[in-house]
Amino acid sequence: MCDPNENTPRPPTNPSDEEILKVCMKCGGACCKYIATEIDEPVTFADFENIRWYCTHKDTWVFKDDDSWHVVFNGPCEFLNADGSCGNYDDRPQVCRDHQFGECDYYLNGEFDLELHTLEDVDNYLRLRFPNHFRKKRLEAKRKSKVRADSDASET
Repeated sequence: MCDPNENTPRPPTNPSDEEILKVCMKCGGACCKYIATEIDEPVTFADFENIRWYCTHKDTWVFKDDDSWHVVFNGPCEFLNADGSCGNYDDRPQVCRDHQFGECDYYLNGEFDLELHTLEDVDNYLRLRFPNHFRKKRLEAKRKSKVRADSDASET
């Protein structure tokens, strides 16, 4: 992906196959190093259990962009050559054929509305999104602690 601190390059208009290959080689084939699939938008606290589960897996994370949520599984295509070109170009899957040059990762600025990479990221987001849930948990924990302390005091 393009470095978000640099100016985002603009795709050429009507590029030749040679120009496209040059960009892919410069980029390293970033689009061929992961799978991202759209998931249902999590709405309730319980819906985020799946998001938490995704983020406990190595090389898996979640992002939100506009109104879409996606889970990302990092892992290169087995046909990705070291130079970023496709080793199966003539027989590549339809999803690869449909991929639009210029909408690729090389031309993205590396920012999504939300990125959740770790369980800690998810839990921090949940604390902001569902503060009442965590407030209730803290109150329950305090109450249990007080009951335990009162019980211990009455036993002595």
